[in-house]
Amino acid sequence: MNPLELLEQELPGLTKSEKIIAEYILGNPMAIIRYSLTQVAKESKSSNTAIIRLCQKLGYQGFSEFKFSMSRAALSDTHYTATVDSQDAKSSMSAIVAQYVSHLNQMAAETDMEVIKSIASILRRTVRVAIMGINRTAFSASQLSYRLSKLGVANYLITDHVIMTDYMEIFGPEDVCLIFSISTTSINYKEIVQRLKKNGASVVLFTMNASSPLQKMCDHFICLPQISYNKKMGFLDDQAIFFVFIEALLSETAAVLNQT
Repeated sequence: MNPLELLEQELPGLTKSEKIIAEYILGNPMAIIRYSLTQVAKESKSSNTAIIRLCQKLGYQGFSEFKFSMSRAALSDTHYTATVDSQDAKSSMSAIVAQYVSHLNQMAAETDMEVIKSIASILRRTVRVAIMGINRTAFSASQLSYRLSKLGVANYLITDHVIMTDYMEIFGPEDVCLIFSISTTSINYKEIVQRLKKNGASVVLFTMNASSPLQKMCDHFICLPQISYNKKMGFLDDQAIFFVFIEALLSETAAVLNQT
């Protein structure tokens, strides 16, 4: 029995406060996977202790074990996966591929290639390139750093917040900073972007938050579709979207570099 089915089964016997938490979890299953205990408590208008107590009542040692169980269920249970019309969609492989294809098609349709070309032009004429990412987006930053180096574009990969603050002080008019951030809220990117712009550096943001307050502050802003956002889409990772986008950016960058 997956954790949501267990929660639904135990729902009638829960206290009033426990039911509030349970109803939040049932209505937002993917939030449990993505958020910390404190964030879940805030969103469900409850407390850390109350959530842990509910998890234990369900038979788990605590929130961490419940969260792991949710993650495993999300990967294996069709309750979490989107339905697809094709006959072979019954297999998890087909369903997952179909979801990614849908989001990649959305990315292709919505991404302005003129902006991509402008970013490629900046990379050609810039003196120093810094590529930033924290936590999961550090993988995307690393991928772009590695792939750019293969094109002969030297760059600095920065995945530590303290080092980011150091670079915001030394980058200037002939430099560019490329930032990967799904939400732009995990760390204080606003301070970093403001200082970079004050020093005259170019800033490019790759995100999945269309309403990011950093949008107007950056020279270029690219918003990609977020596959992990919709709770019906299942436990899928956003980095694959970033990785495919990186290939499109590299293609344009290579074309620009070949012109010089």
